[in-house]
Amino acid sequence: RAFDRAARRNADMLDALAQCGVPLVGLDPAMTLVYRQEYAKLPRMARPPSVLLPQEWLLDALPAQAPPRAAPGDFRLLAHCTEKTNAPAAAALWPRVFARAGLWLEAQASGCCGMSGTYGHEQRNLQTSQRIFSQSWAPLLAAEPAPAEFLATGYSCRSQVERLRARRLRHPVEVLAQLYGGGHEEDADAAH
Repeated sequence: RAFDRAARRNADMLDALAQCGVPLVGLDPAMTLVYRQEYAKLPRMARPPSVLLPQEWLLDALPAQAPPRAAPGDFRLLAHCTEKTNAPAAAALWPRVFARAGLWLEAQASGCCGMSGTYGHEQRNLQTSQRIFSQSWAPLLAAEPAPAEFLATGYSCRSQVERLRARRLRHPVEVLAQLYGGGHEEDADAAH
């Protein structure tokens, strides 16, 4: 019942925002997919909110030609496991979005980072969470020299890397914002 009430409140709020005529974009794939999948299962939910993943929106919003600035490098995407399994077509859009911006991005084969939302933060799950990370993401991140800069779409994934490797991975949108003038190179350098 609590989920039902929260979902209805959120859906009403998102519907009111959508009435402004601006596309709704959810940066975190797990929460965005909750809107599409879990909200749609509620018996009295007339219409789940229409919230796009960033790559779905960007493919239409970015200009067809690359920006005039030089490409800052090559990238490998560690997509959130929920995104890869529940919206595989959407997860596959990131390389197309980056190509539109004149950048190269490869979707990196990987498993789960082990965080799974709040799961990895719970004391009773800590060892399992760390073991999953060590079997899946840790070997990829340890590759020297790094084949390209790793990016991650999931907030929980980025949190797990920062917690277990003291390393900050950027969201793909951060790279695009920097390229299109929304970020400063000094900020990006400080983040690495």
